[in-house]
Amino acid sequence: MLSAPLEVRFLPITEIVRRRILPVPGEVLVRMGDRVRADDVVAQALLEGQLSAIDLAGALGLSVRSIERHLLVSEGQKVVTGTPLARTRRFWVRQKQVEAPFAGTVQAIIEGRLFLRQEPQWLLLRAYVPGEVTECYPHRGAVIRSVGSLVRGIWGSGGEQRGMLVTPVNQPGEVLTWEHVGLRYRGAILVGGILDDARVLMRAKSFGLRGLVIGSMLPSLRPLCARLSMPVVVTEGMGRIPMAVPVFDLLRSYDGRPAIIAGAERAEQGPYGYGGPEVIVPLPTSARATSLAVVRPIKVGVRVRITRFPYLGAIGQVSSLLSGSQQTPIGTRVDGAEVRLPNGHKVFVPYVNMELIG
Repeated sequence: MLSAPLEVRFLPITEIVRRRILPVPGEVLVRMGDRVRADDVVAQALLEGQLSAIDLAGALGLSVRSIERHLLVSEGQKVVTGTPLARTRRFWVRQKQVEAPFAGTVQAIIEGRLFLRQEPQWLLLRAYVPGEVTECYPHRGAVIRSVGSLVRGIWGSGGEQRGMLVTPVNQPGEVLTWEHVGLRYRGAILVGGILDDARVLMRAKSFGLRGLVIGSMLPSLRPLCARLSMPVVVTEGMGRIPMAVPVFDLLRSYDGRPAIIAGAERAEQGPYGYGGPEVIVPLPTSARATSLAVVRPIKVGVRVRITRFPYLGAIGQVSSLLSGSQQTPIGTRVDGAEVRLPNGHKVFVPYVNMELIG
């Protein structure tokens, strides 16, 4: 029996479901039916502080056996940042002192090393998207259902941020240059075509931008993205590939609206498990009644965007659904469809390498 995937990668308006789960047991602060904002805390957990070893003997230049005479703290004592932990008492040489690098509790002093555990930290799990709580998991988290526009990326880095969507370029293939990035965009999420200059990333981080959404970027910039920890979402791939026109037009149509960006993939297991890279533009729930798009299977005549080489980013039309699996150039056999490209050529594309766009 012929089958096709039902997943839609982005739609003008769609239903968005996100599962928010604590990595450790904690306390859920919402109930089913509650309305939440994106920055509302839905669950929290108290995490045990990290244990660090401080080499007192090495720092003071003392033997392990003599370090006890120079201690200023004892096991079980609580300290704050800067509290003296040990100090030399030789009056004929320059005094040395070791201070606590952070607040915590002295766990043990063994072989010239002091083991200091940080104070417990609260882990706050936020809703991420505004919407309605539709499920609750005791001691773990909740499911949030929302309405909005969703664009998923091919690659991403960084965490989750919220900001105003701004498109300073005019074309999907226009290069996002360092001149486009300025202090006036502090707190914004910038949309661009191609990223090929490290200065753009450095200025974006320096000026407090919340993230970048680009069609493509040079592979050499990936390590810098990871170091900056600023959300970056790439929609097409690495190189100099223009952003797909439907994606660019959709994002530009929301210029000036609040948006949510997530760069790195997140561990969200279960039926709602997709976790980035993505950009979400939340919309009023009233949009559901008049404009909510429905998930449709791929069928003959629909437009799709190809997400893998050698036709990465190309938008074509499904001309036929092929029965049975087909052999790929690398020797594997997969299900797929025949797609007519803009130049009229027909190519075989696996279902997993295409997305329905309208």
